[in-house]
Amino acid sequence: MTAQSARKATNRRRVTGESNRSAWLRHHKDSALSSLMRLVRNPVSSALTWLVIAIALTLPTLFYLALSSLQQQTEQWQEGGQITLYLRSEVSQDQGERLTGELDERPEVLRAYYISADEAWTSFRETLTLSSDSLNLEGNPLPASIVVIPTQQNSSQLEALRLIIDGLPEVEDVQLDLAWIDRLNRFLELISSLVTGLAILLGIAVLLVVGNTIRLAIESRKEEIRIIKLLGATEAFVRRPFVYLGIWYGLLGGLAAWLLVSLLAWWLHAPLGAFLSTYGLSADIAWLGPRESLVLVGSAIGVSLLGARIALWRHLRDAEPR
Repeated sequence: MTAQSARKATNRRRVTGESNRSAWLRHHKDSALSSLMRLVRNPVSSALTWLVIAIALTLPTLFYLALSSLQQQTEQWQEGGQITLYLRSEVSQDQGERLTGELDERPEVLRAYYISADEAWTSFRETLTLSSDSLNLEGNPLPASIVVIPTQQNSSQLEALRLIIDGLPEVEDVQLDLAWIDRLNRFLELISSLVTGLAILLGIAVLLVVGNTIRLAIESRKEEIRIIKLLGATEAFVRRPFVYLGIWYGLLGGLAAWLLVSLLAWWLHAPLGAFLSTYGLSADIAWLGPRESLVLVGSAIGVSLLGARIALWRHLRDAEPR
């Protein structure tokens, strides 16, 4: 073979490869557009499918937003998970303030402040609206104390910090109320588990809806599929329009879910704010951020695509030419 013949053969292979890639890309484009136009030509059935997908995705998303708002609101409540150190009577105020500064520098401690015996006694009398004479006491029985607010608020870390503080020589007693913090954290964990379970169940529902829709689309085009296969079409060529159909269902259903979540968040903001104000709390509109929006739409596309793949694997074999 001459050098000129070799160059011609190389050019033919290059042109053939480029032609194949162009045909592959062109078929992807045509499949995507034809699938979208098929949805547009059947607006009622398509809108019903999008609405089912949107409602199935809206419910767990709303619960997720509610859980996030609740966790933000309870961050201030969890500062109640504080440790009170009652100092020995022989510890002076300078020693107590120095110990407070040392505790405040520890990484486990968010904030620490010193309460002298006189301050504690004044606060006690103001709370009970009594005087020292009415209590018939000779002096101040309350010790100086240090209030420590930990960085972490779960019960195991609070207990570990309490054990560290309990060994300090200046400390006579340590008081820590873990019961309500533990109940609050367990309640939040329960809500989080419920949201996860609900998302899984409704995700399966979306998968089944899209799978059944793709099955009906395959049934309506069964004869067309058989003819295409007799002409030599590959499995990937036959599957491609239905795969894009699943992607369009997921994308449009996810966008509809995002719109529903935004509308419901705006609509519920006023009554929710009125309810929380009775407990001294405020409620901001819980909008979906960019990351949450991408996760919502991406999850819709992923689940719909999986449903389409399962339907194709299960029902496309029935369209084999006989």
